Amino acid sequence: MVKLEILSGDPPCPGCLAIIALAKRISAPYDPDELELAIYEGEAALPLFEQYRIDCVPAAVVNGAIRIEGMCPSEATLNNALREGGLCLK
Repeated sequence: MVKLEILSGDPPCPGCLAIIALAKRISAPYDPDELELAIYEGEAALPLFEQYRIDCVPAAVVNGAIRIEGMCPSEATLNNALREGGLCLK
């Protein structure tokens, strides 16, 4: 299973809103045992900011590795990060 964590500010900036929508759209065709999506906003994300040493939102973490920080990626970029994390793309 691949875990995708999305970290956002509160209130979410336009980039945060975009990456959340993108992650939901990309994860929709997968079963929960293939791809787990976790979205953390504001205070819920604070422990992860420290754990991953993230300074800028939005951020995407795949299997514990920071893949995107400070911008909303294209769909292809996020798919590539998931593929490199071990997900068989649909």
